[in-house]
Amino acid sequence: MTFRPSVSIIHSSRHMLMLCLVAALLAACAANPASKKQDFVLMSEQQELNLGQKAAAQVASQMTLMPENDPLVKYVNKVGQRVAAVSDRPELFYRFHVVDDTTINAFALPGGYIYIYRGLLIHMNSEAELAAVLAHEVGHVTARHAVQRYTQAQLYQVGAMVTSIFVPVPQVAGQLSDLIANAVISGYGRQAELQSDELSIRYIAKAGYDVEATKSILETLKRLDDLDSKIKEDTTGKRPEKYHGAFASHPETKKRIDEAILKSEHTSTTGLGEIGHNTMLAALEGYPYGESPEQGAMVGRRFIHPDLGIQLTFPEEWVVTNSPQALTAVKRQQKAYFTLLPKELNKRQNGEELLREMAGSRATLSNIQSSSRDGFEVTQAEIDTSLKNVGSAHLLATIFMRGPKAYLLSSWSKRKEFDQFRDDFKAIAESFHSYDPNKDGDVPRIALYTWANGDRWSKLASSSKDILGAFTADKLAALNGMGPQQSPAAGTIIKIAK
Repeated sequence: MTFRPSVSIIHSSRHMLMLCLVAALLAACAANPASKKQDFVLMSEQQELNLGQKAAAQVASQMTLMPENDPLVKYVNKVGQRVAAVSDRPELFYRFHVVDDTTINAFALPGGYIYIYRGLLIHMNSEAELAAVLAHEVGHVTARHAVQRYTQAQLYQVGAMVTSIFVPVPQVAGQLSDLIANAVISGYGRQAELQSDELSIRYIAKAGYDVEATKSILETLKRLDDLDSKIKEDTTGKRPEKYHGAFASHPETKKRIDEAILKSEHTSTTGLGEIGHNTMLAALEGYPYGESPEQGAMVGRRFIHPDLGIQLTFPEEWVVTNSPQALTAVKRQQKAYFTLLPKELNKRQNGEELLREMAGSRATLSNIQSSSRDGFEVTQAEIDTSLKNVGSAHLLATIFMRGPKAYLLSSWSKRKEFDQFRDDFKAIAESFHSYDPNKDGDVPRIALYTWANGDRWSKLASSSKDILGAFTADKLAALNGMGPQQSPAAGTIIKIAK
């Protein structure tokens, strides 16, 4: 027999549930440590700390964090602790981490876990700017923005329960992952970001830093975003969609910070606090500009991977992207592509067998050639096949094998356009060699240089042989918080890449 509840029972149950929910919400009212106003939160402080600890463990398992005893990490922690000590929750143990990644970003998790990416760090030009970013993230912790986000999700779930008492409602899945994703990708929402701006200004002023640094670092972020758009538009011929990482919800920079400074009770300290330009630059000296040696990096037109012991060079007009999964490239504003994939071999087989296996039964191989180079067994072939989003395609595939390791280089275009790219494809494959650190150099690293009369960003780029590839001059200017038409005063210490 199937039980079907009467309408009166349903209404009574809903009424009682609503009363329970109202009671729970009233009981959940708590003073916000930062704003001192009453917030509705469905999480105790101990639950918040536990959530942060679990989220931090997940981050540690999924992101590459620099060691705690690394000098740069110790420096970040020192500045962060100075800011946290004057925050609205000084009793928490704050933990400051550096993510070994080129991303321009920073984020906070509940309970005092703060993360800043190396890619953002190297673009800072004063200790005050570092303090401003860390104080912004500390503000997310002190104002319990993650808890508020969690409460919103819980209330959404409760609302669904009220309207569907007798219909099973799934639990909100993956809340921990969602919390981290929101923190990393989109921040905690516009109002929370604005509040963290105000808290940042309050905290760095109390810590003795110049509050104008908040404005200068966000101007740098805007400049970097514009440069990224310029590079992508030059690559594809199309203007890319805007993406600002954790700063997506921020309004226009100057207006946002000016409003926050006006609201701050510490505006009298503007321009009077510590800046620490040379101190910040000294802390960055010697660290990679881009990818670390463990990840491989571009040096001008050349890609080197010291850990794998390989290198190759790209012709002009090729734009290269390095990711943990593969090295990819595209010819600027052309439909010609390249991929390098490392492969771990499980059994001994010759290059032709491996190429046929990887190409698939429907592909046709021609012009198969075998040779050796730098201890690698080399097999190259042209492959006729069909590719998703390309259609009928022609590939130049070259596989380099040494012991159990193999590297597959694939260059391709539409079949009818292949001949116009053939020379480029062959040049890339022929440039593949073993890497020798003594002869071939290191990844680009931050070095310090004193600006002299007559210096220009383009001059520094040329003297470095465009070490950062296309737009080296623009990148060097942005590295120092400037546009390509701006220049520092003679005698100013700046950052370059060597």
